[in-house]
Amino acid sequence: MSTVRLKRLTADHNRLKEYVRMHPRVRLIQAEGDPPERYQLEYRINSVRMVDDEIQGVKSHLVEIILPRNYPRTPPQCRMLTPVFHPNIAPHAICVGDHWSSGEPLASIVTRIGELLAYQVYNVKSPLNGEAARWVEQNQEKLPLDPVSLLPEEESAANKSKQVANTVETNNAPASKPTTNSTPQASDTPGQQIPIFTCPSCQKRYRLKPHMLGQQLQCKKCDTVFVLPEK
Repeated sequence: MSTVRLKRLTADHNRLKEYVRMHPRVRLIQAEGDPPERYQLEYRINSVRMVDDEIQGVKSHLVEIILPRNYPRTPPQCRMLTPVFHPNIAPHAICVGDHWSSGEPLASIVTRIGELLAYQVYNVKSPLNGEAARWVEQNQEKLPLDPVSLLPEEESAANKSKQVANTVETNNAPASKPTTNSTPQASDTPGQQIPIFTCPSCQKRYRLKPHMLGQQLQCKKCDTVFVLPEK
């Protein structure tokens, strides 16, 4: 095993252990290899599955993630070990590689899978499961839409603390002189903050208006549908 691959696998393992330690809805069941190249995780997230042509709710899911020999040049191989009914999940694969970047850590993939299971993210334009895609288009009101945040609680709290600190520092900073030929942005207005949201599939960035928070949004670049955070 090359030194580069060894370092990457070790870093992924350490970050994933920290992620599941902080997140109460994700559990690491098994890790094979030294450092690991195969993982099994349990998600405790509200979703749905098809049983005898009927949609049933399900709250626990087992996922397997394999890091292939040429990872991270190619994405992880992810598949469900328990059934779930979702446009972008098939028995043999979970669609996480369409917009794969070699710099994306394994913990980020784990987050994206959770968002899929919670129906916070889905794409009916290029589905792995056509039947699920048709059902989603016809039954928007029946989607589980588990509101769980897949960001670790401690990380979210730390980020909020940093934002508060930055806001205080900005408000206490001396006012700068205006420059000529410049157009002030809305985010420069004192006391006003315009949130930025990144598409979880293609990383396209959106500047949101306050009334959009908590609503569904379809990415203009990759057609992925996701639920915006409420704050």
